[in-house]
Amino acid sequence: MNRRVAGLILPIFFSCIAPGWADDLPDAFVRLRDAAPYIRQDIRYAGRFNFLGEVAPGYDRAECILTKKAAEALIGVERRLNEQGLALKVYDCYRPTTAVDYFDSWVGAGPESRLKHVFYPQVERGDLIALGYIASRSGHSRGSTVDVGLVRLADAQLPTPDDAGACDGPMDSRPRESSLDMGTSFDCFSARSAFSASDVSAEAHANRTKLRSAMAQYGFNPYEPEWWHFTLNAEPYPETYFDFPVR
Repeated sequence: MNRRVAGLILPIFFSCIAPGWADDLPDAFVRLRDAAPYIRQDIRYAGRFNFLGEVAPGYDRAECILTKKAAEALIGVERRLNEQGLALKVYDCYRPTTAVDYFDSWVGAGPESRLKHVFYPQVERGDLIALGYIASRSGHSRGSTVDVGLVRLADAQLPTPDDAGACDGPMDSRPRESSLDMGTSFDCFSARSAFSASDVSAEAHANRTKLRSAMAQYGFNPYEPEWWHFTLNAEPYPETYFDFPVR
């Protein structure tokens, strides 16, 4: 099925199947893979290549779960990007509060991550909350926040890295996630991750702008310190934080 046809039948798909099709999810939540299997996923907290260096609690499977409203908007973003020869790569979607609480406690206790040299090479772990990289309460737990990157539509899917150089280092040494330069890799706790960082290339800033423009067209608001982080403006659960597992 081509993407144009998929876009035409999408409203029918959701209206016919929701809310009972995802019987192990809360009402109004969907698995993005079921609604849009062509959108690339690399759900990092379900594996060990992340700032923790381990699987995050609550991530039983590598799945992007979103509210139906956020999924519909993200499919619109993908469709627009495809027209430009580009595509999304999704790194995180709904995040259980169990994982958020673990991130919060991890900042102040336990051994240093084995991947510190990748994800926060120049930042002290104890400063990550104060700097805004880790939140005690996360919009991800409301189901309408996504972490996304930008790739070329024609490029093959890249495997999840297992090690790399610093996330804010030269493109050829940091984690290989896309053939497009985004200035840093995903989840890079660095000032260079800010959308308007002045010390990234013109190409990286142009790619960030393309991603932000497409996300904004479909109602997603950016988070300035992280070029990959967006929340649906009209999210259906603005005050509700969920804790069902990702599976």
